[in-house]
Amino acid sequence: MTQVTEPASDALTGVRILVPRAQAQAAALSRRIRAAGGVPIEAPVLRIEPGDVAGLARAVQDLAAGRFQGVCFTSPNGVRGVAAALEAGGLDGRAVRAASLIACVGPGTARTLQQQLDLRPDLVPAVATTLALGDAVPHGSGRVLLPRADIASTVLPQLLRDKGYDPVEVVAYRTTRPAVLPDAVLRRLREGGVDLVAVASPSTARNLVALAGEVLDRVGIVSIGPVTTAACGTLGLTVAAEADPHTIEGLVGALARAAHRA
Repeated sequence: MTQVTEPASDALTGVRILVPRAQAQAAALSRRIRAAGGVPIEAPVLRIEPGDVAGLARAVQDLAAGRFQGVCFTSPNGVRGVAAALEAGGLDGRAVRAASLIACVGPGTARTLQQQLDLRPDLVPAVATTLALGDAVPHGSGRVLLPRADIASTVLPQLLRDKGYDPVEVVAYRTTRPAVLPDAVLRRLREGGVDLVAVASPSTARNLVALAGEVLDRVGIVSIGPVTTAACGTLGLTVAAEADPHTIEGLVGALARAAHRA
């Protein structure tokens, strides 16, 4: 995994950065931007809502009963969904530990797993993408639980099938788009009050374009990784820098690189 050091405390001094994340998730990125001297401008372009509550409840009971060979977490939100289902069912992290393999897509998801369920994953790929996760899982057999977003791609399930597993997808959470951006955020974008935009997922990119439109042509786009960069390209957004590693820490480093090039 590529190592990343914290940007210097002045690496983003005065740089105005749009943080288009779900409201509950913006704080961590904003905090790191402030620590590097930047000015975060939070813009909720995603809402995280409960997924298939009944399906997740059945899945965690199956986990506790040892009916899953593995579980793959592809986001912190997936971990939180499972944690909520476990609590509602009177269970805890020991139910997840009943699986032979616990895998997380990246360090942020692994941290959330430890915080929420006091568990450490058996596997975290060197690169934080679902493709790398699927490649890193060894060949095997049995059911593998995938607690994911309603808009998750088909890449990981297919990779697991190719390796002999029976992937079981359960919608752990849903992502929705607010009707509009706050007026203050739109005004900043239109009047040149934003220098860079930190884009942390394909759904963020899609929602941002739907809510802000062509005004995004005036700002620098910084992506968390190749899947998000590809989504930006499809939407007509030019990416100024891509995070490496594909984590929040890496994203702050990419913001600093983009700021210095401007």
